[in-house]
Amino acid sequence: MKLYRIQANYKNVYLDENVEAENDKAALESFSESYDSEQLTEKEGPGFHNPDILFLTLEEVKRDGTTKVNLRETSVGVQMGESGTVTGQSNS
Repeated sequence: MKLYRIQANYKNVYLDENVEAENDKAALESFSESYDSEQLTEKEGPGFHNPDILFLTLEEVKRDGTTKVNLRETSVGVQMGESGTVTGQSNS
């Protein structure tokens, strides 16, 4: 069996679940059945999508891989990418 991550966003309700299934179609059917039987936990949607459009993603994930985003805070002094502005003499 394969492991799938399915995310759905509709009417400002967000669902994010991992499902084990033989293939993509079976994963979507299992996700739908879990929703119909109220086994999924609804989360508040991000609010910036059109609430009248269904956003649905399906991805096969590795069992030993990370499937969530780490949103921890970083310590003071850690550089987080390239600076948008640079001080110095103008080219004009």
